[in-house]
Amino acid sequence: MTPFPETEIMTIKRLEVALRKMDLKLLKDGAYKLHEKYHGGFKFEYLDLLKEIFVEVSNNSSIPNDIKDILMPTIEDILSSQGIKTDTSTSPYEALNQNRVSSLTSLSYNTNNEQNNDVQQSPKQNAFNAFSPKTEPQVKTFKQSPFSAQPFKEFTNPSVIEYPKEEKIEEKNNAFQESYQPPYENLTSFEENKIEQETTQVPEVELKQEVQEQQIVETKPKSIAIFYNQNSSKDKNNNIQKYRELIKNHNSSMNEILGLLNEINVQADTNVVELKGILEQLNNTKNFVNLITNSQSANLVNLLELNNISYSIFNPRNDKKINLMPIFGLSDLFECSQCHQEFLDTQKETKALVLQCPKCKSPMFPNFYAQNDRDVEINLNYYNMANIAFANSKVWLVIHPSLDDKVTINLLRSALKVSNQVEEIYIIDKDINVRETYKNLFAEINENIKINTQTSVIEDFLNAVY
Repeated sequence: MTPFPETEIMTIKRLEVALRKMDLKLLKDGAYKLHEKYHGGFKFEYLDLLKEIFVEVSNNSSIPNDIKDILMPTIEDILSSQGIKTDTSTSPYEALNQNRVSSLTSLSYNTNNEQNNDVQQSPKQNAFNAFSPKTEPQVKTFKQSPFSAQPFKEFTNPSVIEYPKEEKIEEKNNAFQESYQPPYENLTSFEENKIEQETTQVPEVELKQEVQEQQIVETKPKSIAIFYNQNSSKDKNNNIQKYRELIKNHNSSMNEILGLLNEINVQADTNVVELKGILEQLNNTKNFVNLITNSQSANLVNLLELNNISYSIFNPRNDKKINLMPIFGLSDLFECSQCHQEFLDTQKETKALVLQCPKCKSPMFPNFYAQNDRDVEINLNYYNMANIAFANSKVWLVIHPSLDDKVTINLLRSALKVSNQVEEIYIIDKDINVRETYKNLFAEINENIKINTQTSVIEDFLNAVY
């Protein structure tokens, strides 16, 4: 299963978040991703955001040169290839006096010979009417992308502003000076101090109010459930069922168990790198995420640890970003054969097949479960915890759902039937039949839920949870 490609706005968002938090590691990763995307032949559209990043990086002395040497030439090449100058002394919005159309808003910025026509025309609908409340525009403004850290300031074309003549300004100033009488000449020192305090307090209050208005309105954290499906072969399922029979039989040969375990691990430890981009983005939000999966790959834990994402397993915690819930077990999650104590093996150097229980010293085996056409064996505790996690989440992201996996289909359906929390569901799969089948399945249960199966589903999902 090939990874889904990262969108342009995700690449730019990573850079914006890194600059806002001054996360140099994330900034360096973002610089490399932008470099790879450009040299892979991608044609960029959000040139105004790239120019802003270029200006900010150029003028920030705290950013190391090794990052600048990657990021700045890349952005400069992108902009220059489309005829945009990279002058670090000006904002890209000050350079929009030339006639061009913004790729974000579809608003045309024209020179003086077209200004009269622009005044008569009604403003074109911008690309983000779906993401912001409707207002009646009074002047043409340049709105920032919803993925950007702060809204850009509105601006008007200075050529349409009529200033009063200099002579009239001087006449008014002279008249004001002749009629002005100081109101505080006969006040006592106590009264003067009181007035001074009152007049100095007003600007401070106004300043605080202005700062508060300029701050970003942060959305409340949302509970998110991600379901990540990987196709499971019949051979692996048959091996797991045979393996569970062997460990229940105390007369089984250890060599037979270990040989079968080694084969199952090869089948189970699949690549999960396609989750990397989404988990990295979610790690920069305040949302809590339940990652529910039928995958049994040890690479899930490796991915979380390599990207410094805090996690727990079947144990939701406020201090952990991700709660990993592999409902069919993991190749590195062991269970004691006697006291049923569970243990996650995170050793990177070696891959253990059997461990010794730290509690009762009995053998610990990987806790695998499987299903086939007729039989299903699953840990009911895992299943119930996943059901509760889905039911209590406001946003679902369903990745590569299967039409043949009866366990996960029933899990999603039952959770949605009992839930009054779910508001949005985003479905990702390359097969439109799979997307539409699940869309209809969810809509039959609750027609009021927003269900997104568009090609921009990843971008829409990230926009909803940021």
